[in-house]
This record gives sequence, C-alpha cells and structure tokens, in this order.
Amino acid sequence: MTRTTLKRLGLAALAAVVAAGAGLAYWRNQASQASEYATVKVARGDIQETVSALGVLVPSQYVDVGAQVSGQIIKLPVTLGDTVKQGQLVAEIDPTQYAAQVGQDQALITDLDAQLEGWQAKLALARWTHDRTSRLVPQGGATGQALEQSRADVKVAETTVASLRAQIDKAHNALKVDQANLGYTQIRAPIAGLVISPTSAVYGNAWSKVDIAHQGQTLNANQNAPLLMRIANLDRMVVRAQVSEADVARLKIGMPVNFTTLGRPDRHMEARLDAIESTPELVNGAIFYDAAFEVANPDHSLLPQMTAQVFFVLAEAKNALVVPLAALASIQRQSGARIPGCPSAPPSEDSDCVRVLVDGQPVARPVTVGVKNEGNAQILGGIEAGDQVIVGIAGAPAGNGSGKGNAGGKGGGNGGR
Repeated sequence: MTRTTLKRLGLAALAAVVAAGAGLAYWRNQASQASEYATVKVARGDIQETVSALGVLVPSQYVDVGAQVSGQIIKLPVTLGDTVKQGQLVAEIDPTQYAAQVGQDQALITDLDAQLEGWQAKLALARWTHDRTSRLVPQGGATGQALEQSRADVKVAETTVASLRAQIDKAHNALKVDQANLGYTQIRAPIAGLVISPTSAVYGNAWSKVDIAHQGQTLNANQNAPLLMRIANLDRMVVRAQVSEADVARLKIGMPVNFTTLGRPDRHMEARLDAIESTPELVNGAIFYDAAFEVANPDHSLLPQMTAQVFFVLAEAKNALVVPLAALASIQRQSGARIPGCPSAPPSEDSDCVRVLVDGQPVARPVTVGVKNEGNAQILGGIEAGDQVIVGIAGAPAGNGSGKGNAGGKGGGNGGR
C-alpha cells in the first residue's frame, strides 16, 4: 500500500470521526434544549368553572314541638337523637287538674240536664193550666187574674227552659275545651323524624341551641310558648351557602351545584340551585347572601349543622382537551416570561397561544380556549391529545398548577374541577 493511499485512508477516518462528533454534538444539543423545558402531555378530562362557598345543612322539614298547656312534665320517653314515628308519645304533662276540670264539666252538664227535664215538665203543666183557665174564664169558672197568672207561669217556664238549654250548650263547649286541654297533656310527634334540640334563636346559618325539656320540668303556657324539642325529617336536606356579594351576581336559579362535607370530602353530591335570598347578611364587615338548594338524603348520612363546601357550576365541559393554565402564553407573561412566536396580545378573549415541543424545539401554536378555572383550561382547537405543551422551564418553581395533571380539583372563589 502506497504512502498516498495510507494518507487518504487516514483523512477519511478523520472525517468520519469529525462527522460522528458533530452528529453527537447536534443530538446532545437537541436533548439539552428539550430538557430545558417542563412539559405536560395534552389529555382529555372534565373541567368546571365554579364559584365556591361554605354552607350549612338544615332539615328541609322540621317541627318545633311545644306545650299548649301548663304543668309538670311527668313522662319524657324520648331524648336527643331518637327516631320517632308520627303520632308517637314524646312527652306527657301532669293531667290531674285537666281531668278534674273535665269531670266538673260533665257533672255540671248532668245537673243542668236534670234541671232542664224538671222545667220542661213545669212548662208542660203551665201550658195545660193556661189552656184550661182560658176555657173557664168565659164560663165564669175562672177569674181574669187567674188567667194572667197562668200566662205568666208559662212565660217563666219557657224562659227557664231556654236559659237551661243555653247553659247546657255553654257547658258542652267548655267540656270540649277542657277535653282538648286534657288531650294536650299527651304530646305526640306531629311528623316522623329525628329528635333534635330546639333553637332559641336563628342567626344566618348558625343555630343557637338549647337542650330539650326534661322530666319534672314545669311549663307555663301563659308565657312564651315553651318548646320541648324539635323533630326533623332528614329524608331531604337543605344546604344554605353564604355567597359573597362579588360572586352572587354570577349565580342563576336552576344552575348545577355540587358539594362535599368535611367528613366525606371524596363524596360529591349534586343538585340544582333553588333560591337566592335578597336580604344581605353582614359578617365581619363583609356582605354575604344566602343561596339554598335541596338534596335527597335517603340514608340520613347528612345531619343538621354539617358544614358543606359548595361549588356553583358556572360552566363545564366533559371529555375535553385540557391543559394546565400555566401552558397559556397569557399566563406565562404575567410572570415576566418571554414567549417567542406568540403574539404579544391575543386577538380575542377566547384566543391564546401555547408552545408545543416538537423534535426538541418549541413551536408556537394559536389555540381557542373554552372553560377555564384557576388551575386548567379547555382547548377547543389548535393542539391535539398527546402533544407536549411547555408549562415552564425545567427546575423552575411551578406556577399556576404547571405539570400538575390535566384536570384540576375543585377550587376556591373562582375555581373548578
């Protein structure tokens, strides 16, 4: 092999090494650029824009059970937390004086009936005497004075009979009242439900409670109606949520709403908004309005005074393309980031721009944005499922939920799912 040939082979080998080194440097550069970006894969999911508020659960139907007569409680067979049936005895007041009054009424009626019977006989006799005297006067068998006396006797008897009948009617009415009062000594449940404490005051969503009555307690029905207990039907509950004045204008009757409780944060219950109260409530200097809705509670797992985290659904999308809010150029600019390839301002309210990593290089793509909440945004067009969208610089502090999945959890005031 000649020297020239060896030289040529050496140059070729050197060229190959240089080319390989250049290729390796290129791919290392590409990989380095790709590793500079934090990305999230575009996927499908559900998203909601919501207004959140705290609420309290109250029974949709309840009855405050009170005493209609005065006296000492001699029997109280139920206590807090008991379940009662409609018509079940829940308390009994000493009936002694009421039973005695009924007995007096009945005795009076018996006496008046006897008097009436006697005077009816006198009336019949007076009328017979008057008729006989009237026939005798023309024949001279009776005087005019006797006739007048017989007429007066009839009048007295008729008046007495009428008076006795009126007294008997009055006595019967008194008997009905006293029998009713005697019945009121047995207090029965007006509805089926759970025995809970009565309230001494209601302020907003908070119930100021007092204990139920106790055996031996004396009640005075002539003063404020004494409450014994409250019986609540828990088959349906009402959630009363306090909504800030900044958010209440965004609520609409009939809009979807869901909520969780502190004990079951994983259980989302759904309903529709039933009412928005127009009377404001001042809480620590802030104005709130009550928004209420009803929910079925067949298993009675929802109890009075439970706290509810309520979400009023302003907008939602199912199985939508969802990206973290941090992928939007408009959001990234808020932190001072430069977004090459994206316009400095979106052309419309529902337009934005994202950068997609393609072969290790960021490529700007205009997108149309739909439902948006504090963590995520629905993309209506411009990218596809599986695209890697840039949400920030690798190793930089995460912002606005970057890299945290495709469907955010329910959030605060203007949050969502």
